[in-house]
Amino acid sequence: MVEMIKKNASDLDRDFRYEISEKVGAKSLLKCIQCGVCSSGCTVTEYVDMQPHRVVASCLLGLKEEVLSSQAIWTCSLCHRCTERCPKNVDYSFILALLRNMAVKEGKIPKEYSGTVQVIYDNGFVVPYTGGLKDNIDRRRNRMGLPEIVPPNLDEIRFIIKETGLGDLVKEKEDD
Repeated sequence: MVEMIKKNASDLDRDFRYEISEKVGAKSLLKCIQCGVCSSGCTVTEYVDMQPHRVVASCLLGLKEEVLSSQAIWTCSLCHRCTERCPKNVDYSFILALLRNMAVKEGKIPKEYSGTVQVIYDNGFVVPYTGGLKDNIDRRRNRMGLPEIVPPNLDEIRFIIKETGLGDLVKEKEDD
């Protein structure tokens, strides 16, 4: 059952839809006819708090706070099925990437994502490659005849993280 939300007109962000559409361009959410095809093909629709067509509707209505706080924008696997099936060529995948960026700028990011950025910032890998885990991986790779893992250039990774704005999610260690 859908939870009903009451909003005052003054609580709506009237420019939200135009802000998104300006950045998305020709495949604008303003073309959405709410047919639900995007949601019917969505591979994660049963796990999200807001189906794709509802995210678009909420953007159109100016429910910026609800959209940027929704776990739906983070749960999407970006398989692009919704975008491929849309009869009006609304690029939902691109819109979601944009919404994620907007959410990050407002500090609305799940801890799992900021934690992952921190791990990458600290050691250059998504999965920490240190200690016993490193020894285990190296031993397996050696047994399979695979070459040693070349450590990434942390200065380059940290530069990219800072330049893309993800640096705001990272707490630099005092010794760095």
